[in-house]
Amino acid sequence: MTNAPAGNTEKITVSRALAKMIRAYGAEYAFTLTGAPQDPHIDLQNHEGVKVVLGRSERSVLAMADAYARVTGKPTFGLVQFGPGATYLPASIIDAFWASSPLIPISGSTTTNTRYRYEYQELEQTSMFSSITKWAGDLPEPDRIADVVRTAVRAAVSGMPGPTYLGIPANWFGKPLTTTPDIYAEPTFMKTPACRVAPMAPDVERAIALLSAAEKPVLIAGGGVMLSGAWAELTALAEALNIPVVTTMAGKGSIADTHPLSVGACGRYSRKVANDTLGSADFCLAIGTKLSSMGTNVFQYPRKGTTIVHFDLDPNSLGRTYREELSAVADAREALVMLREAAIAAKVNGSRWAAWTKQVQGSVAAWLVDLERESREPMYEGRLNPYHIMRLIDQHVGPDDMVVADTGYMAAWASTVLQQKKAGRSTLRAAGSLGWAFPAAFGAKLAVGAKRRVFGLNGDGGAGYHFTELETALRMKTPVIHIVLNNCSLAFEYHVQKYVHEEMCPEASEFLDVQFADVARAFGAFGERVTTPEQFIPALRRAEESGKVAVVEVAISRELPPPVTRYEAAGLRKV
Repeated sequence: MTNAPAGNTEKITVSRALAKMIRAYGAEYAFTLTGAPQDPHIDLQNHEGVKVVLGRSERSVLAMADAYARVTGKPTFGLVQFGPGATYLPASIIDAFWASSPLIPISGSTTTNTRYRYEYQELEQTSMFSSITKWAGDLPEPDRIADVVRTAVRAAVSGMPGPTYLGIPANWFGKPLTTTPDIYAEPTFMKTPACRVAPMAPDVERAIALLSAAEKPVLIAGGGVMLSGAWAELTALAEALNIPVVTTMAGKGSIADTHPLSVGACGRYSRKVANDTLGSADFCLAIGTKLSSMGTNVFQYPRKGTTIVHFDLDPNSLGRTYREELSAVADAREALVMLREAAIAAKVNGSRWAAWTKQVQGSVAAWLVDLERESREPMYEGRLNPYHIMRLIDQHVGPDDMVVADTGYMAAWASTVLQQKKAGRSTLRAAGSLGWAFPAAFGAKLAVGAKRRVFGLNGDGGAGYHFTELETALRMKTPVIHIVLNNCSLAFEYHVQKYVHEEMCPEASEFLDVQFADVARAFGAFGERVTTPEQFIPALRRAEESGKVAVVEVAISRELPPPVTRYEAAGLRKV
């Protein structure tokens, strides 16, 4: 659908106008768990050609939509029931909010003629979302549907992207409009990033001058680089300056993990070498990152006294967590291009940092040796060594494959051990909501299509949240390969009990050894349980050859903590 106002005088309903607006913004899919009313689903699927994806819970529906939005950059719509249905949304909206994803949930709300009269499932729901969205509002009158949808989309994709929410009274969906709606999408807001902001030239020049005075500079790349699609520009700047690059978890893919200047992920779930490098630096050029507690290991790295130059699209992030020598609002790609041009113009010679860069590269090489040592033994206390399995996954996943990782330990494994072979958007992770990855992998697969494999990386705790979405994937013929690392526990909690409190409470951390592969087969999916190292890669190949959504369950030991800084004091962190 094009972007010009429609001149048609046909009287249409709120639902039909909503469907036309969603289609105008280029939607191929609308994600839903249907309830009353049914009008939008009929209008979307039957009249506007937008495929309706029916999920099994409101939370998982939005996780699918969130992943689709992150991969495509398009505003992506989720439609759910009002009342109790709407109360399932916040966990997934929070994930989208922290990940700056242009997700737009739309729900019905209590009918206008029965509101405040103890209507069934009545809830003042819009206020629930105001703190976790960029904009949350209700349709004020039926004839406003087109311009209010544009308001929601504009807020979702502009500036720092993020979710918005729209509530529509249930009795209005079938209501004919009294005026002709302007059914069109604004081209500027069809996709993120919208309205790129360039830094001011004097700020760029000063940044290069401060860099030139440094002895041990480091570039920190965050999720803003990924949102901006600026991985080529980030790599070009690093190469022009010849300085090491660390990324936040959200910034994974800003530079290939295999690039000579890449150090890896820093922060709480990180490579130890990345934190050590950041801790040794005297200058940090931070691009597209909030410098949050997660990415700085609770503000330990960079060290106090380090000169920090910070470019970010969100003005609220500047100077919020660190004292900064220079702070500037800018889109990551615009900042990177101008910084490189300014460095060339100022004849900044990266050779002056050759010794420092070589030192860091030596540390990275030593870290890789340590990782290989930790992963060498395939078994640990009768179950598979998770380090060994992660190394096998790393070898199997190709440069064009996508990994969708859950929060907690899965995020730690994905950000540190898995090597992204080329720059770009190939890794998604939950921003904090356990269980997100299982449905999100389906949304990611719908976004990338048949040409790219998608691997879901789940623990048994996270998989338990949304395992029923296997049926959704089967119905939608979406062949995601889920790897479920089963250690019969919430391993993070298990390790905190064991190594921090030194007192166990199994009732709060341990599960039965659920046979997830058997459950998958009961759904009609491919399922195989792996208990020896020799079984793993053949199982992944059989999963792919099946052509179906698949679960490869791996029985791993829970006794080995992953690369999480919480266990450094106990001497348990090796890499």
